[in-house]
Amino acid sequence: MKPPEGVLPVVTEIVKPMPFEVAVTYTGTVAPLNEELVVARVTGRLTWMPYYAGDRVRKGQLIAKLDNAGGEYAAREMEAFYGVLAAAYERQMAEAEREGAQAQNRQAQAMLKAAQAMRNEAEQMVAEKQAMLNEAQAMLTQAQAGVQEAERSLQFAQAQQREAERMVAAAESEWQTAKEMSAEADAELERARQEVEAAQQELAMAKADWAYWEAEIERAKTLFAQKAISKDELQREQAQYETAKAKVKEAEAKIRQAQAMVRAAEAKRRQVQGMIRQKEAELAAAKERVAQMRAMVEMAQAKLAQMKAMADAAQAKLQQARAALEAAKARLQQAQAEVARAQAMLKESGAAVKRSERQLLKAEAMRAQRQATLTTARIIRGYTEIRSLTDGYVLDRFVSPGTLVTLGTPILRIGQLDIVRVQAFVSEKDLKSIRLGTPVLVRSVKSGRTWHAKVTAIFPAADPTTRTGLVEALVPNPNLDLLPGESVIVRLVKFRMSNALTVPNEAITRFNDQPAVWVAEAMAGRSKTEYTCPMHPEVRSKKPGKCRECGMDLVPTHRHMSPAQTDYTCPMHPEVHSPKPGRCPKCGMELVPKKRQGGGTKMARLKVVQLGPMDGERTVVLAGLTEGDEVIVRGWQSISREGAPLRAVSESEWRLGKLPFTVPTPTTTGGASPHGH
Repeated sequence: MKPPEGVLPVVTEIVKPMPFEVAVTYTGTVAPLNEELVVARVTGRLTWMPYYAGDRVRKGQLIAKLDNAGGEYAAREMEAFYGVLAAAYERQMAEAEREGAQAQNRQAQAMLKAAQAMRNEAEQMVAEKQAMLNEAQAMLTQAQAGVQEAERSLQFAQAQQREAERMVAAAESEWQTAKEMSAEADAELERARQEVEAAQQELAMAKADWAYWEAEIERAKTLFAQKAISKDELQREQAQYETAKAKVKEAEAKIRQAQAMVRAAEAKRRQVQGMIRQKEAELAAAKERVAQMRAMVEMAQAKLAQMKAMADAAQAKLQQARAALEAAKARLQQAQAEVARAQAMLKESGAAVKRSERQLLKAEAMRAQRQATLTTARIIRGYTEIRSLTDGYVLDRFVSPGTLVTLGTPILRIGQLDIVRVQAFVSEKDLKSIRLGTPVLVRSVKSGRTWHAKVTAIFPAADPTTRTGLVEALVPNPNLDLLPGESVIVRLVKFRMSNALTVPNEAITRFNDQPAVWVAEAMAGRSKTEYTCPMHPEVRSKKPGKCRECGMDLVPTHRHMSPAQTDYTCPMHPEVHSPKPGRCPKCGMELVPKKRQGGGTKMARLKVVQLGPMDGERTVVLAGLTEGDEVIVRGWQSISREGAPLRAVSESEWRLGKLPFTVPTPTTTGGASPHGH
């Protein structure tokens, strides 16, 4: 059997989210916010300048004086002053001339405006009279058309009247014919009624004869039956009976025929009477139409007379409009002549105004020239008093009183130091991650003091030799702790992560060319067998088998769990430990859980991770670890296999070598995991 294995001491760290930032550090230089090089603007001897390096000056404060070159500057100023007075007089004369010309021009403009108004009025009158003429012409044309229309209406009404009178004559003739037909129908009806009466009398006689022969035939039949008469006698009696019967039927037929004739005569009489009524209505309608046509003729005659009167009135109005149009045209010609005369006056006065304005411009140019000469003389004389253009401090003193200075001679250098520029040359690879507003930490090399600022400028050009670009931050400097030219350390934050899982760089190893870390996991209270691949420890199974990655046989390994304790420590003072939460007795910060140690043995497990950015001390873990995992920081180099027993110790114990003795653990069989580091 394999001898018992000891427990390895390791330093661990609990993985938890924390702010993380990636920064770069460069050496920078301090420069004033603004600099002013005070130089002499005229030649002269420096007579007064009581300021030295480090003295504070204010904007507009007198800082130096020069002599006035023996009164030469004052004489030039007086000469220029008299030249300004002469130019002002010339300007006043030119202004008076311009005002006179402008008055004439305004008068000409007023005359032109009045003439144009008269012309516009005349043009409007011509347009109105032309409109009146057109209207009168239209009225005359309309009236003439109305006369023609009235004549046509009269002719049509007269024709209609003649047609209506003809219709009356025809209706009277037809009515007379209908009356004659009515008389004939009455006569026919009377004759038919008489024939009915005659037929009725004949029928009465025939019926009486038929009744007689009917009784006789009955008697003859009785006698024949008694053989009182012969058959010939019976037949003669029968023939008489039939004859009487036929006469009755003939009389009845005549009555029916006569009655039909009566009905026909009555129908004809009714028809003729209807025709009479129709002809009477037609005659009345024809007479009414004649009356209407006569009224229409009278109306057409009245309309014709009215249209002729309107035509006469339109002709008179047309003559009147023509006369008014001729008068308006004459007035328009007069107004146009006035406009031409006013335009000539305006042109002449405008030329005078331009001449006066040229004179005024010439006088104004002379005055401006003389004024510029005076201003120049005063400025030159003012240059003998030198004042500060900004608030700041004297950085350099180049000359002393009594020195003869010329134009452009440097006298003082003044810089604004309440706010300073911290500038650093940054490499091209870091420039792409820096933006305006990027946080900056500035640390003084001489004092170690730090200032927080932000990037305020990134110069748009890079040095082709050093492949660097200039980055600048403005830093408040009220106590003048930073001086121009001073060297400082500049830390630029490339980016930040508010909650990132990070591990110390020394905890990272490699496995199968992939980054990995060792973690300490608690063991179970009793042994539990688990099968894993020696080459791929991430492959695990509860029973024997083959590795799904490489096909090797899985080997058994045991895991042991025991109760664990949480160790609370101070982030600023790692030597402070406590078994429960609380505050650091040194700085008062809240203790945080950092390691799990004591109270039992843990075992090693290798986890492949995905790494993110690093800052030189720690690296972000993007995948493979979760919050609460216990990462092995120191001592993982001695782990021979996954599942090896461990015990967490503090950083101070590790540094001082006060490590706990190893204790025997239950025998564990299994394959070793390569470190790959």
